[in-house]
Amino acid sequence: MTTKIDPFTLTPGVAGKPYIDIGIADEIITNFKSSESSKYVYKITGLRGSGKSVEYSKVLQTLEKDENWLVYPLAAEGNCVTTLISYLSQEDFIKDKMTETSIKGNVAVEGGLPFVSGKGGIEVTKTYTENNHYYDKEATLANMIARANAVNRNILVMIDDISRTESTIELLSILGTMFNRGRRLYFVASGLSKNIEDFFVTNKRNPRSEAISKSLSFFRRGDTREVKPLNKFDIAGNYEKYLGVDAIEAKRLYDMTLGYAYAYQVLGSLYFNKKESETLEDLIPDYERILFKSYNLDWPELTDKEQDFIRSFYKGKTGKAKDTKAHMTNPDAYNIYRDRLIDKHFFSANKRGYLEPKLPRFDRFIEIWCDE
Repeated sequence: MTTKIDPFTLTPGVAGKPYIDIGIADEIITNFKSSESSKYVYKITGLRGSGKSVEYSKVLQTLEKDENWLVYPLAAEGNCVTTLISYLSQEDFIKDKMTETSIKGNVAVEGGLPFVSGKGGIEVTKTYTENNHYYDKEATLANMIARANAVNRNILVMIDDISRTESTIELLSILGTMFNRGRRLYFVASGLSKNIEDFFVTNKRNPRSEAISKSLSFFRRGDTREVKPLNKFDIAGNYEKYLGVDAIEAKRLYDMTLGYAYAYQVLGSLYFNKKESETLEDLIPDYERILFKSYNLDWPELTDKEQDFIRSFYKGKTGKAKDTKAHMTNPDAYNIYRDRLIDKHFFSANKRGYLEPKLPRFDRFIEIWCDE
């Protein structure tokens, strides 16, 4: 019996065969490689499961294969600057090594080098240490990046799922000085909009907080690309191709995803592995169970008033502003929370006075698991 290989994947950052190209990675790669472009920083934002990491990975894997590029992915929770220095120190163009000779023996050595006399075994070893000019992390990194550029290497630093930590603030502050000096240095981060905005929130009572925000101006001004819902025709076309369904069934499947990348992969995988006797409706319990696990991470990150707005939206049913306002405790705050939740990617506003949800079956999640 031949085992079927599921083409769909739920692994973050992995595209799989049914990958739908949304163009963000290609835009970044094209601009970075163009001598006419002045873009050096990109932020890829979107909801969890929207496909941010897939675009991030495409940039990483494409430029990593180019001999003119050195690509260093870092972890937000790690020691970013030290790790980056460690990566660079392993490159061939970093030649600042000095040799030290040490003498080890099991007896006292009489005489001096190079003529050594004594009794017992003597071991002569060579060890390598970094040049002692490398005494400061910022100076070290600046020197290494300059050396990389001197041998025609471009440096790309990347952080997936970025968040504000002491380590990421230190890294970005140092990178900012490199951009000012005209280094061929590039930076790509992916993350939730909220986590990226956290870098620019200042506390007026804390002068250091304001100073940090100013030092990260290059990061704020860098281009932001939001991962939007996948094209409905691309989703339906891939469902026809990989699931062997007709256009009508493919359209039904699309309608259940709302173009949400994670839902597209989840439903595709469930349908691919379903029994012949099962229908699309039979898959809904498992489909909801998997999606709800993801939604359970999103919901607690919202404020009480943002949660109330979402409840009011679904109670209104139509998506029209007047119907949402009818269920709000404070209808005058509609525009405030509408804009916030658009920025957080929960809604899109392609028509004036009308909102569209981005998360499929989110109303069911709220109804079942989010008691008021």
